[in-house]
Amino acid sequence: MSKQYALGFVSRSKLSKEMRSPIWYEHLTSESLNNPLIKEYIFEENFGSHTFQTAADDCLIELGCKVVDRLTLLSLSDIVVSLKPTDEWQYMRPGSTLIGWFNHLAFVPKNSTDINFLDLEDIKIVVEGKPQKLLYRNASVAGECGVVQSLERLKECDPFSPAIKQGKLAVVLGYGNVGMGATMELLRQGIEKIIVFSQRPYSEIKDKLEGVEYRQMQYTPTNTYEIALDNLKLPLIDSILPQADIIVNATIPSHSQPKWTFIPEDKFNQLKLNMIFIDPVHKSGHGANFTHVTELSNPLKLIKKSNHSIWYNGCNAMPNSRPAYASYIISKALLNHLDSIIELLEEEKCLT
Repeated sequence: MSKQYALGFVSRSKLSKEMRSPIWYEHLTSESLNNPLIKEYIFEENFGSHTFQTAADDCLIELGCKVVDRLTLLSLSDIVVSLKPTDEWQYMRPGSTLIGWFNHLAFVPKNSTDINFLDLEDIKIVVEGKPQKLLYRNASVAGECGVVQSLERLKECDPFSPAIKQGKLAVVLGYGNVGMGATMELLRQGIEKIIVFSQRPYSEIKDKLEGVEYRQMQYTPTNTYEIALDNLKLPLIDSILPQADIIVNATIPSHSQPKWTFIPEDKFNQLKLNMIFIDPVHKSGHGANFTHVTELSNPLKLIKKSNHSIWYNGCNAMPNSRPAYASYIISKALLNHLDSIIELLEEEKCLT
């Protein structure tokens, strides 16, 4: 018989305003909990109350799960899932594994003889025969929520921004999961015109949305160009970006293209005054020299250069604007792919 593990779920991060939960308790049934690799499910007490307004403790106990305080959970579990860990590893048993996001930490913890760390972004599964990130649907949620969070906050701090007052043109750069999520939300927000740029030719773009204009772009190390029908190239910063009320950076860096450049430093003033640049990818220097991670407690920043300014959102937890929805997506992925997660941990000898 395969080894069985105690699996613990931390309810809430100690980070201010982090509202997501790793499990939507309604996904938990006798059938979903019947996994031969898991000997025990352990949940932190008052589970999910910050996300769903009510705790799931009674339901969890009825299903045969343990509900305990945080320190007890950390001491009992072989595997701990905590979406945004802060210090959990200090209280975990030797040889156990902590799964979560770690990009909010100043110093990302490394595997040691005591504790193993697995970033949620590094877990791969197979979807329709193709390798995919475990939380690939979460990328779409980040795109959607980035738009929601940005426009809601902007209405409060600058209702005269062209993104709020006009809302005539939004440009989405990239059309993977992040870009599709952002585009769908821009349509829901009633933006008058949406232009999506992809590296693929128009004929190769799948899942096109009605009411959206699709164009092709091409990357170089110093700029990004629009490819016109006659194959002429014009930098985006000279063609379409100066007209945009909203820009969404949805391009994912890769080894071959670690950083894109949409807005060269000397062209910053060509952007509309106080428009908004939404950056769900939030990798420093990717897209423009001003891109960086912004705090969940204060996601919007006014970027000023030479008496010119724009609004910027590079929050690394955009889905918190819709925490219940985001938790639903995360929960489905974790519970549906527990076998794949444990297999990965065993392959990497994180579990002994």
